[in-house]
Amino acid sequence: MNRIPSTFLASTGIALAAAFTVPVAAADAIGVAFTGVAVANTRATPATKDFTDWCNAASGACYPTVQQPLYDIGSGNRHGTVYVWGAFPFNAGTVFPAAICFSEYMVFAFDDGELYTHTPPNGTCGAFMDPVLKPPLHTDLGATSVIAGGGDGVIAGGTGRYKRWTGRFTDRVFVGFGAPTSGVGGIIYYDQLLFVISPQSVN
Repeated sequence: MNRIPSTFLASTGIALAAAFTVPVAAADAIGVAFTGVAVANTRATPATKDFTDWCNAASGACYPTVQQPLYDIGSGNRHGTVYVWGAFPFNAGTVFPAAICFSEYMVFAFDDGELYTHTPPNGTCGAFMDPVLKPPLHTDLGATSVIAGGGDGVIAGGTGRYKRWTGRFTDRVFVGFGAPTSGVGGIIYYDQLLFVISPQSVN
């Protein structure tokens, strides 16, 4: 059985308690996490209206990025896989021009169905950190810097248990980044990638 370390679960729990204060339906809320090397998304493009609408609204140029295993933040047990697409090019903010922003569409594949979520245009953002404060890991794989960021978006439905879900989700992460030719388009690894999926309706 795949498990993540208890020290990671403890830090994850503290981070979530501090970062997420939006009321959720406790019985249905999902909290999952991942730390590890980035893997390229090889899944076929979703043939759903919400994916097409998201891609058109974002930029019309949407590409697969990564797919990562996910682990329950309470038990540490494997809890599905997330498949991610991004809408590019990057956009910078006007007040904080160093910010990197784009949009993401995610398919969460769980045992009891698939859940679809996405961020709006410029809804996923990050910025490079001072390496003295957050030095990159996996430099042997090409990581040269760390981006701190995340996104906020909506639940767009799904299949099985999640077919009628609506609500919101949030993710927060440190990303080890390198040259565009390294890793997955420059993404080398994820450090404490956290997702909280908060349904408002499941009927």
